[in-house]
Amino acid sequence: MDGGLMVLALPIHYTGIAPLVAGLLVAASVASAVAGRSRERLLRYGLAVAVAGWFVYVIPFVTLDYSLREAFWNTSPGLPLSMRIASAWAGGGGSLYLFAVIASAAGLYLLRIHRSRLFQAILGSLVLAALAGAFLNGAFALLPERPASGAGLNPLLKSPWLYPHPLSTFGGYALLAVAAAAMLTGEKRRSLVVYELGWALLTLGIMIGGYWSYETFGWGGYWAWDPVETSELMVWLVATTLPHFMVVVPSFVRYNAAWLLSSVFIAMYVTRTGLSPLHSFAAPGIGALLLLSAGVTPLVYGVYVLARNGEKIVSETARTLRERNLYKMGLFIAGMALLLSAIFVYGTLFLPSILSAVGVEASVPQMQSGVRYFHPVLYPLLVAMLAAIPLAFTGDKLGWKGYTALLLTTTIVSTVFALAAYKGVYILAPLSPPETNALMAFGVPWAVIAAASTLVYIAYRLWRSRSVLIVADRLTAVSLLHLGLAVTVLGVILSGTYAFNDKYTWYYELKPGDSISLPSGAKLTFEDFSYGISNSTVDIYTNYVGRSSTYVLAWNVLNFLKNDLAEFIKLYNQGKELFNSNKTVEWLFKVAKNSPIDLNTTVIATGNATVTLYDLENNGTMILARNQQVKIILDKALLRLDLNMDPNTGVISVDLLVGAANLTVELPAVIPIEQDKIGFHKYIEMRFTTPLRLRLGDVEVIAERIGLLPEALLLAGKGAPFIVNNSTITGSNAALYVYGYIKSPEAGKVKVPSQLSPAVAAYLIASLNPTTQKMFQSIEQSSLYQLLVNSTAIDRLVESPTCLKSQHGCFGYVDAPRLVPETAWLEVRLKIEHGDWSKTVNVRIRFEAYGEIQGIHGLVSKVIPIGLGLDDVYVVVSPPVVEGYIGGGVAYHELLVYYLHEAFKHLPPEKRLALAALMAAGYNVDVLNDGSLSVDERQQVEATLVDLYLLAENFGQTNSTIVKEGLHVQVKIIPGIRLVWIGPIIMALGAVYIAVVRIIAVKRHSR
Repeated sequence: MDGGLMVLALPIHYTGIAPLVAGLLVAASVASAVAGRSRERLLRYGLAVAVAGWFVYVIPFVTLDYSLREAFWNTSPGLPLSMRIASAWAGGGGSLYLFAVIASAAGLYLLRIHRSRLFQAILGSLVLAALAGAFLNGAFALLPERPASGAGLNPLLKSPWLYPHPLSTFGGYALLAVAAAAMLTGEKRRSLVVYELGWALLTLGIMIGGYWSYETFGWGGYWAWDPVETSELMVWLVATTLPHFMVVVPSFVRYNAAWLLSSVFIAMYVTRTGLSPLHSFAAPGIGALLLLSAGVTPLVYGVYVLARNGEKIVSETARTLRERNLYKMGLFIAGMALLLSAIFVYGTLFLPSILSAVGVEASVPQMQSGVRYFHPVLYPLLVAMLAAIPLAFTGDKLGWKGYTALLLTTTIVSTVFALAAYKGVYILAPLSPPETNALMAFGVPWAVIAAASTLVYIAYRLWRSRSVLIVADRLTAVSLLHLGLAVTVLGVILSGTYAFNDKYTWYYELKPGDSISLPSGAKLTFEDFSYGISNSTVDIYTNYVGRSSTYVLAWNVLNFLKNDLAEFIKLYNQGKELFNSNKTVEWLFKVAKNSPIDLNTTVIATGNATVTLYDLENNGTMILARNQQVKIILDKALLRLDLNMDPNTGVISVDLLVGAANLTVELPAVIPIEQDKIGFHKYIEMRFTTPLRLRLGDVEVIAERIGLLPEALLLAGKGAPFIVNNSTITGSNAALYVYGYIKSPEAGKVKVPSQLSPAVAAYLIASLNPTTQKMFQSIEQSSLYQLLVNSTAIDRLVESPTCLKSQHGCFGYVDAPRLVPETAWLEVRLKIEHGDWSKTVNVRIRFEAYGEIQGIHGLVSKVIPIGLGLDDVYVVVSPPVVEGYIGGGVAYHELLVYYLHEAFKHLPPEKRLALAALMAAGYNVDVLNDGSLSVDERQQVEATLVDLYLLAENFGQTNSTIVKEGLHVQVKIIPGIRLVWIGPIIMALGAVYIAVVRIIAVKRHSR
């Protein structure tokens, strides 16, 4: 097969040769180390080959060599070269190989001075686990078919942030894992350098991931407690715990290192399972289970270490508490707060991970449930950590009394602020609950005091040093890091509820030329727009047909269309012919359409009848008159002819009611009933000896039997009943349900109730319903009409000679176009003015077609964060929505309609229908969550298909919804949000600063 070879009877791409060789060398070195023999050179060679293999791995992504499956799924001709390189780590397997490469590079660095067999074994094992995971997750798998083009990169990943976020996150994971392996085996100095760099990268990775979400998803949030976000925080918490206990409880470090190694692999497992809707690559497979095993193993070892060193850890803790050293106490309190936080978050992810691995459905709290779950536990621990920062950095100057005074003062101020905010004396977030305002107000003073204490320490060190020796001062770097933490916390407190809560969003519809005043005082003007579509194409057929849920749903909806709408149209056409040739049906339709017909007259009729009262509730009957004369008086009579269709059979029943504002029935004798009212649960029937004739204008009603319906029965118990008074029955807004005939000069004599054929029913329904009538008119004017009239074309779309012979038949087969345009966009030109300053901003909103096919949706709205000091004016621009033809409130973004309109230009009608079916399926793919479709869901998907087809054929930029209704713009103010980005940068700089200091110390020590 092109691009690959057979290794161990498994297809493997040529890019997998180097990782395979690296894995074999590393495995051999691990086996030797376990056996008590050092094979460091084998390990070095293996790690070097793994690193070198990365440069080979990128080649298929750059050259669009689709024989590599990962290259097919993550690239396309329209992807820029820079993004093709980044797409190498966009998939599940590629990102694991990236982790292995970075871990190998870090391992090579540490092997220069740390050569213990145990370190070689652990380092080799973690690299081997990552390489094996990469293989098992398809990093080097061959594509079995030759595609016409690439499938395209996930629409949300088409971003410059695809470089810094995965590189920093997986780089952080890899460096922290290697540092943990070294610490487990007794290496401290150089491992701490690797640790600090890994911690800095992970901190940046979390921040960049938050910013990526912030500027991509369009709701303002940067943290949603998505399981992958939570797993990154888990690793960060476990990693941050380590240096705090290194000074005060050094015996705890080995367990902490094992725990850190475990958390890294648990985090990578969470990313590759269904626990996360935003980031998961697949359901748990053998590759994911390998990662879980790699996470559980060091945890078990860590528990063993903890058990062996338990007494020592307790004694070291007791010694720290006895010493009452303020710096150490600050470290200990912060360490305990971090430890408890890490245990809580780790446990929250670990248990669902185990459950998912054994096939039990499990989830992790996220979004609003995540807020309710995590915040009550983590918030007080965060406050404790902030309270410990002044103790560590200014405690030696304040002393215990000074610190106690500072602690009490801050507590009082925070409490007073919180109570005032809760009572509404001052409000930090006007649309958020009082509890949220109270928590914000309580947290701000603690963050400010923590930041101030670090600034005081840095200023003091600068004043005392008066020399460049400050560069080599580790505690100055540590204080800078904690300053970043305090700044981040302050930003989260101020911005969190505004970012997360949609209540703070203003919504606007802007037509070209319209302006709005932003909360910042700036003016935003919508100047112009244009649509565009790419020349590059993607393959939406190969590796999808018969396999993806989108194709399965599209196959279903095409069959629904053939069995429902196509058949209905055939009946409609037959009914139309019958209607035009049958005067009776035509007359019935006219009367039904104009019903009720107010005759504004009084009608009196008499006749002999047997009158029976039916008690529906007690299942009893009573004869009120037996073949005796009955008089009926209809005051302000009206005629109502109803055509009602049975949804199961499609047959229409013709029902006749003669109504009256006031109805009186006079019987020959007193009515022998105790109650004076006949309501919802009672029913009166009259059977006439000779049919009763009622003259209603030019219509004659011939009643053989009549049912008396009070207002209570007509309105299902919500109206007035009949009143019984001696021998008279009276009722307002009542009616007679007639069994007999209706006679007119135009139609002759028609039996009621009666039934009309399904063909006539189809025509009448379409004619009586304005929405259906509009839809039919649109269908008749489109190319869809001929496909529905001659549905064999639809048969060809969902069947082929090949699939009919296969074991599973044609289930999921759709003869869709192989190649379709990759991207459509809406280019919007905006002008932002503030005083004398103005700026033109060109915004591109993208729709990636393959996103819809993959079931992840292809629309990517555009976010414009406009800085206002430390705040943001958060502006989101989205395409307008277009209402469908079928109704029901269903609407579609216009960019999808434009895309189909342009794609249709190069496709015959049957291919248009197949493409529209796929888009309709992708648009509604969430309805397949339970694996089946209800009647309502079936109708919804079918309606979407018809709507998209008709909207696409009738689209034109001159009649765009943007011109008629406007562009959709959302705006919100998010205070303090820039602190959320500034803080982690300061933290990362602090960690790099510490790493530099440690490198200087290592060099001095080596001399």
